[in-house]
Amino acid sequence: MKLMIDEHWQDYKWQLANSIKTPEQIRDLFPAIPPTKLAAIRQYATQYRFRLTPYLLRCLDLDDRANSQNPLAELFFPSPEKLLMEGAAAYKSEVMNWEMPEELVVEGSSAFQWKYSDRILYRATGCMSICSYCFEAHRAIDRQSPKHGRKTDWGRGIDFIKAHPEIREFVFSGGDPLLAPDGVLEQQLADLRSIPHIETIRFNSATLMHCPMRITNELIEIFKRYEVTELGVHIVHPCQITPEFSDAIRKFDECGYGSIVKLAQIPLLCGVNDSTEVLRKLLCELEQHRVKGYYLLHGLPWTLGAMKFRTNVYRGVELIRPLYRTMSHVAWPEYVIAARGGKAIVPLERNDFWLPQTFVADKKVWAIDGTYQPLGGFALEENGSFLRFSGTPEFIYSSYHGKPVVVFLNWKGVWEMYLD
Repeated sequence: MKLMIDEHWQDYKWQLANSIKTPEQIRDLFPAIPPTKLAAIRQYATQYRFRLTPYLLRCLDLDDRANSQNPLAELFFPSPEKLLMEGAAAYKSEVMNWEMPEELVVEGSSAFQWKYSDRILYRATGCMSICSYCFEAHRAIDRQSPKHGRKTDWGRGIDFIKAHPEIREFVFSGGDPLLAPDGVLEQQLADLRSIPHIETIRFNSATLMHCPMRITNELIEIFKRYEVTELGVHIVHPCQITPEFSDAIRKFDECGYGSIVKLAQIPLLCGVNDSTEVLRKLLCELEQHRVKGYYLLHGLPWTLGAMKFRTNVYRGVELIRPLYRTMSHVAWPEYVIAARGGKAIVPLERNDFWLPQTFVADKKVWAIDGTYQPLGGFALEENGSFLRFSGTPEFIYSSYHGKPVVVFLNWKGVWEMYLD
């Protein structure tokens, strides 16, 4: 499939207006697509959204049958047979990842999340394109989700922040916050900068992956005017560092705001970037663009693409540990899991070790089913008054009801479980 580049190609509004969002548009664009594949997409689309910008479509190298050898194609083009696979980590609409009800501070809304004491997160709705591995499948993909923003949410969230001076950092996340028009973003930033205790402001966005044309001179001027501190750059693979990506990064320098901190958030995806050499190439090219590797994110369970794209947790350690010995510290990302209680750094060590039973006797683990289980139950072996574990004393590899899990001490000092 050859995608014609329109004279308006560099206009992000044209990109959004010409995005592919329906099975009918797929049929028209891919005339040789097999009827069975199109029928599966039609059925999929009754419950789940998809969206591809013309820019992203061009990057996927799809032929007239909507097939591609590009590993990115399955991430963005709807592939129901792969996204709806069954298994322990498969999508569950009733399960919330990383977002607990007590953290949602505006009544009746999931827009504002207060997980860490010094920062608050604002989740915009809508995306420029949709990733099948999306950590926010409930909000961005599932048509039956109730997580839709209300016009009153912003004002109520700002009032909450004003009343809590311990909040010093504000994070725009999503969905994709840069889907909002410049005027809306400028008003939101003005509201935030009117609060004396807000010190830093970050935008987390996938726009450089889906529609880098969104980084306009006007947007950068707004960022500069309101001293936006950081831009979180969501990216997966080195082939996404295109000329358009480079042009977008360069604009920050040309507009006099190259000092904004740019941090790459990289999901680890099986069959796509689960290779030391792919990660090395990606991190080196990002460093050349003055984007620091920030997080390598282990894929969350219970997302649509989980059964296709997740690896086990230790696989990420095996991939990234060689990088820590052979490349600049500046380019290193931290390898993390994003669990219900918050992010946790995955240790690079994994050994068998022994603990006294008296040491673990009073410790309970917050299990994935909501119950609390004795930490000693995750030992591999008992020998007298000692228990043998695998991992580190604060990050343990084990199993629960026949499913592989890790249990770890989270930032609140609570033992927590995560599906491996």
